[in-house]
Amino acid sequence: MGIQVELRVAGEQIQRLPDPAGGFFDAAGDFDRLVFHESSTLGLLGRLDLHGETRFGASQMQKLIADVELLLTLAKVGVEYRGLMRLRSMAEHCAEQHGELVFIGD
Repeated sequence: MGIQVELRVAGEQIQRLPDPAGGFFDAAGDFDRLVFHESSTLGLLGRLDLHGETRFGASQMQKLIADVELLLTLAKVGVEYRGLMRLRSMAEHCAEQHGELVFIGD
């Protein structure tokens, strides 16, 4: 299954976010290969618990977005790239709404 990311505001999962590619989405994923491969060069994403939950708050979103920007340069076109674009969108919404991103590992 891999890592799945949810945006939570006031403890509730946000079920509908605008997808950068069009439409809507409620979670991000499909970028596991990059996180595993690049973990030593990443800031926040390098600290993920791959088998449990990791939470990052609104104040950490700029660092997370920097990690995502790095991974976007390495991502394969398709689901991997789309998953990172969704993660970046979630991070931006998280910062605006003072929420938290919850990374759920296998």
